[in-house]
Amino acid sequence: MLPDGRNCMQVGRPLMIAGLGRSGIVSKLQKDWTSDMRGSYRRISGSFLLIGAALIVTAGATPAPESLIRWDAKNAYLKCDGAIDGTIAWPSRPQATCVAMLMCANERALSAERHRRLIEQIRRVPGCGEP
Repeated sequence: MLPDGRNCMQVGRPLMIAGLGRSGIVSKLQKDWTSDMRGSYRRISGSFLLIGAALIVTAGATPAPESLIRWDAKNAYLKCDGAIDGTIAWPSRPQATCVAMLMCANERALSAERHRRLIEQIRRVPGCGEP
């Protein structure tokens, strides 16, 4: 008899009829299922960790758009083509513009046409010398 007044035979009757209640098969099945689920959760969480790491690596390897690079950054030379073509603005102050243009002339391998246009742009900046 259980504390709530129910008969033990009624509670475990289906298991007892099948002969599984006393044999320990049910508890073994429960243990196997529990360990399988733990393994599944470990595999799933491991997969999420791998996916997260891959996303972080991909984001770190993706270059920043040229418009987000500052003119005083080490990789400012990446802006040169766009600035010469007019799709990216040169720095607003004439002195900074001159420095950026001279950097482009010296640091970036330019096509003959771009180099010619850059020289024309440099000559329009007051006080900026020849590259």
